[in-house]
Amino acid sequence: SKIPKPDGEAGRPARGGYNLERALNWDSSQFKLLRDFVHRSIDKHCDTSKSKSSQMPAALNSVETEAVVQFPELNDYMGRWPVGDLIQMQLKNLSAKER
Repeated sequence: SKIPKPDGEAGRPARGGYNLERALNWDSSQFKLLRDFVHRSIDKHCDTSKSKSSQMPAALNSVETEAVVQFPELNDYMGRWPVGDLIQMQLKNLSAKER
């Protein structure tokens, strides 16, 4: 059985969400490798001036596919939610900077 996504939004532990690094319970260096990999993939495939909901689905799929190839353990998570959370947080930060 796959690991379910925690309740709330990643990166918002004070507002009913959770800390993604703690929720994954991965080694800190492995989490940083994943995060940095996903950030580079976002830069390659996505329009960083737009939020996740405004991205082309193919771009988001490319980021997720690349991440799962590099980190097959992501298949242990329902819907590969850690990748979606990393995409959400990074695009939220980058698109806010653009404004």
